[in-house]
Amino acid sequence: ARVDWRGRFARFRWALPSFRAPFNGPEIHCVEQADEIAYCRCRLRADILSRYLNTGIYLEVEVITNPDNVSVAVVDFEAGGCSSVTFSPDTGAVIRERKVREVPRKVEGAYIQPLATITAGQGFEGCMGVYLSGGNLAFFRRHYRHGDDNQVSLGPWETTGFVTDLSWAEGARLTPCLAFRNEGSYRVRMVCVGHSPPILPEKNTAAFEEGNWSSLDWDATEQDAEL
Repeated sequence: ARVDWRGRFARFRWALPSFRAPFNGPEIHCVEQADEIAYCRCRLRADILSRYLNTGIYLEVEVITNPDNVSVAVVDFEAGGCSSVTFSPDTGAVIRERKVREVPRKVEGAYIQPLATITAGQGFEGCMGVYLSGGNLAFFRRHYRHGDDNQVSLGPWETTGFVTDLSWAEGARLTPCLAFRNEGSYRVRMVCVGHSPPILPEKNTAAFEEGNWSSLDWDATEQDAEL
């Protein structure tokens, strides 16, 4: 049978900028449980991208309504790993985590803050993105500022720069996702999956020095002991 390559490509292009079940589409309106993860349908093949130093993949989402907290992350779960790198657009921090034990839960992590805190406890609204190029990750944000007259103004694009390589990941298949802290009525939409970030990032030299990362470990047994 003849393969309908044009149809396959059309379906691929349509489905690429969207989220997997249970959200099933390019927009998220309701998060029903705390600590929900919305996985993107696209996957990043780090081994293939690393062969082409001048080619990268950029993913962008727009946060239109945010009652609490939403972050963008890249995880290695599908390749059998248990690690992630997360960007918090409101605090400007990048968090690197690895689950070392499931029960009782124990996580080893570290963070660095390349960008300033901007929302003073309010949920971030605006655009945020992640860019993978040359085996390195960079994150982006553009904050929507709400004036006294309810007018929304666009802040400038900011980037963390390239803050980490992929030495934390197991395997070559990485998955971008969104992490929601609490349930609620959100409005988040996928803007694009492409090759060009809004501004070109440079290597954040300080982020590649391990001493500049602060420890962020969590152990459920220690939490129980404190209770």
